[in-house]
Formats: sequence, C-alpha cells, structure tokens
Amino acid sequence: MNGSVLHLHWTFPPTTGGVESHLSDLARLQARAGWRVTVLTGEVQPDPHPGCEVISSPLLDIESSRAAARSPGLHQGELAELLTGLVRSRGVSVIHGHNLHHFSPAPALAVDRVRSALGVAVHHTFHETWPDVLTRVPVYRTWDGNHAVSKFVADQCAARIGFRPDVFHLGVDTGRLTARRAPFTGAGPVKILHPARLLPWKGVHISLQALRLLLDEGWDVELVLTDAKRIADWDGALPDYRRSLVRMIEHLALGPRVRLVSAAFEQMPALYESVDIVLYPTVKDEPFGLVPPEAMSCRRPVVASTSGGIAETVVDGVTGYLVEPGDARGLADRIADLLGDPVAARRMGRAGRRHVERHFDAAKYVAGMGARYLARSAATPAA
Repeated sequence: MNGSVLHLHWTFPPTTGGVESHLSDLARLQARAGWRVTVLTGEVQPDPHPGCEVISSPLLDIESSRAAARSPGLHQGELAELLTGLVRSRGVSVIHGHNLHHFSPAPALAVDRVRSALGVAVHHTFHETWPDVLTRVPVYRTWDGNHAVSKFVADQCAARIGFRPDVFHLGVDTGRLTARRAPFTGAGPVKILHPARLLPWKGVHISLQALRLLLDEGWDVELVLTDAKRIADWDGALPDYRRSLVRMIEHLALGPRVRLVSAAFEQMPALYESVDIVLYPTVKDEPFGLVPPEAMSCRRPVVASTSGGIAETVVDGVTGYLVEPGDARGLADRIADLLGDPVAARRMGRAGRRHVERHFDAAKYVAGMGARYLARSAATPAA
C-alpha cells in the first residue's frame, strides 16, 4: 500500500467532461497501483468504481456552491469538519483537489484549514485557469504540489493569476482505450466522430459546416455527435446551443448524415472503435483536451484545431492534422486528405497509438504523480 489519497472535485461520472474522465481513470489506476483511494464529489449519484470509495456530498454540489460563494464561511466550516473526519477515518496522507479555484472558495479554504490542523499534504491540479475565485486568498500557493495539465494552462496561470504551476500532462488509460478494428475497414459511409459536450466553444457547428462541404464534394461520410445531457454547465449554455445545432442540421439538410448518440464513460472505447476519423475543432482555448489522446490511443487519426493545449498532443502530419480554430474549409480539406488516402490514415492512427504510449499513458502519469505525493507528503501520516 502506497498510502491513502482523497480526491476532491465538483462532479464525477456519469457527468461528462474531461476532468471527470481523468479523475475516473486516475482513481481506478491509483487503486490498482496500491493506493487507498477516496473521491469526495458533489455528484448526486456518482458511478461506482471498483477498488475506490466514492462519496457524494451536497457541500460540493455546483448549484449549492452559488449560494456558498456569497457566504463561504458557513460552507467552509462544514467542509472542514467533513474533511477532518475523512482524513482521520481513512488515514489520508494526501488530499488532491481538482479545479478548486472554480465556483466557490469554500472547498479550498476548508482544505487549507485541514492541512494546517492535521499536517496532511495537499496537491492541486489546474485543469484550466479562469475564473479564479481564490484571487484574494490564493491558499494553493503554499500547498505541496500544484500541477497544470498543459504548458498552455501553466502559461495562462502565470499571465492571469501571477502563479505558474508545474506542467504535468494528463494521461489516458491505454489499456481501456484500445481498438482491434483498424480505421477505414468497415462497410458503408466513412464515419467521423466529434466527441464533445454540446457547448458553443467545442466547435460542433464547425464540424457540421465541414460535413456539408464534404457531402457537396461527393464524399460518402456521416458525422456522429455525442449528446451528453449531464455536464458541468455553470452558464446553462447547453440547451440553447443544442437547439441551434438541431436547427443547423435541418437548415443544411444534414439529417440523414448526422447521428446524435448518448455514450457513457465506459462506452467511449467502443464508440471510438466504431468510427474512422475523430474531430476536435474547438474554437476557444482548450486547456488540454482529452479527446485527441483518447482517439490516438484507439488508433484513430485526429483532425483538431490549434486551440490551446491541443497542439501539445497532436503531431501535425504525423498523428493527424491541425487547423486554425473556426476554419470549416480547412477542417473539410484535412478530412478529405484522410478520405483520399486510407493507407496514410491508418498509418497516422498507428503513429498516434505509439505517441500516446510514449507520452500520455495514464499508468506513467499515476506513477509520476505518486512520486510527487511521496516526495512532498507530510513526514508522518495524519492522525
């Protein structure tokens, strides 16, 4: 047994999102590596994880955190009491927070109080930068480890909040995310997947525009969109954007060529394997983007934008292609390059798998994070 770690995050699967997927893999693989893992989340009915204890608390619920942001003192005390009990009863040596600089300062302030009282080590991952509700009380600056998921996020932290975390790229579970079927070996139309939450900045409308261009040029393709209804949607943007996409599908006469599918976390490997090309043309800064390494792990060529941290994972011309954000014509052209040369597309898929195994394997991430825990943890376990 390496020790006991307590993860804190607002949401957890079945909520869909990059942080949720990462935390799910991280918790499971840490448990497999010999850590005792507890996850504390605001998710009302979190998915069970074999080998891990997942605890739901309304104190981390995003909606209730709106009120807590106005009166963090009360929430902070309740959270500190809950955390103290978990640290003592589970023998926790490390608390690892994820995006605790979002939504409400109460969880981070509570963690800091427990750190001071019990001597437990605290690590924090910046999965993105802004907004930072801890600007006036940046308690994370004194914690034992601060990790940015990409160089892009680290640079943004330095520019916006005057603090630069260590760069520690995320990993994906290459054992879970694998595919036996090679791309471009199925019957019927070539299947293109854009797996993203239906939020405006994810660029799903760009994929629809590119699809129309490809169909007009005679390519036999269809587009698959993930239709997750449960996401961390602080601004409530999903319903309006989804309606706009449905109208766009109708306006561009794409109905027979677009499928909206609901895929849970555990269904994603099969979904990747069922398609031939994966798109990720985000139009706003992407902090890291798990989709490209997930797709590459499944030997799928990727066409993505140069947004934010994506350029740190996709090797242009080797594991896929990169285009400028918002460039539907460029996106369609690079897809057409793959459609016109399936042999090269499969070669890119194989190169992507090797690239992920070398640089973005979650098992290596878990080992590296464990070394950071042990190097910076408290000298003695919490009582």
